[in-house]
Amino acid sequence: MRFRLTLACALLLLTPAVFAQEIVTLTVAETKAANTNYHVASFALDVDAGMLSITLRGVDDVAYPPVSCTYSTSTTPTGATLIVGLNKANLSSVYAANATTGSLKQRIFHRLVVMGEAPAVCNGKTLTGTLAGTVP
Repeated sequence: MRFRLTLACALLLLTPAVFAQEIVTLTVAETKAANTNYHVASFALDVDAGMLSITLRGVDDVAYPPVSCTYSTSTTPTGATLIVGLNKANLSSVYAANATTGSLKQRIFHRLVVMGEAPAVCNGKTLTGTLAGTVP
């Protein structure tokens, strides 16, 4: 009985919380694994190297391969430029369809999708779609 209770508690702790998170809804679903959405799974800043790395994961099928996006010293804009902007950003502002307002995730998606930077920083991956969701 104690083992089952411990196992049940462990599973509850490992279950991710479901929020109304920001997502990109693709205009045309990707055929592999019928993926229609991406969410930001992780992002990392390397301030010294001027790099901003983002990992996107498909929402509909967690087995879909993640998409890695990296802003570096050789991208436009550079990772250092974005890091400075994020350091000074008011991330509590309301998203107003531009790269300088909204949550961190909304700003990431705006740059990748609306500004069309995904092919240059996501290994040639194009993300075409609409932004949706609110900050939990």
